[in-house]
Amino acid sequence: MVFIDDLAFELFTLSLVGVVSIYLTGYAYLYYRKGLKDVETIMRPGAFILGILGVIIMIMGIFGEMTWPLPGSYNILFYDPYLLFGIILVSVSSSIILKQKLQFSGILALFSGLIAIYYGVNAYFDKMTSSPIAMLGLYLSLGLTGMFTFPATLIYDLLPSRDNVSKFWTVILVLFWVGLIVSSVLAALTAIEAVPQHLLKPP
Repeated sequence: MVFIDDLAFELFTLSLVGVVSIYLTGYAYLYYRKGLKDVETIMRPGAFILGILGVIIMIMGIFGEMTWPLPGSYNILFYDPYLLFGIILVSVSSSIILKQKLQFSGILALFSGLIAIYYGVNAYFDKMTSSPIAMLGLYLSLGLTGMFTFPATLIYDLLPSRDNVSKFWTVILVLFWVGLIVSSVLAALTAIEAVPQHLLKPP
């Protein structure tokens, strides 16, 4: 099967999701601290953008799973978690737009995060890349972000009924944001390194 050279773009989509998610959740948090409790309305425009990115990721993930474009088991390593990531994004954005409980999408993100960590650790010990630390860091940060998505969605579901945000909730949100920042940066750096090589060697 020929190598379909979409990998750099797919990595950039992961980074874009992180940037949009950080901006969206930080924006909603600041408005909540100002006394605006209608978090759903605040987040709905950003949820639409996340949904578009999620659909793109799902389409490319399904394509990767069905056509096996990457060489050998790299296809499994990348497209299994990538497709789950797209499903989570569509689920999260749909829940926000349709005013549904977000925690059920959070459960999906939690277990998908554990799966991503498992894949990354196995790939690290199997020495599947020339940059093992960067690859492991990407999978760990994405996995931990997925795991912290669950408590973040619980916070979202509970916010309208609370008068203030506890310190524990703030810590959870900060850890969630740190995971998003690290995974976004690592995905972008990996994509930036891939672009020159892929442009020089098109399929």
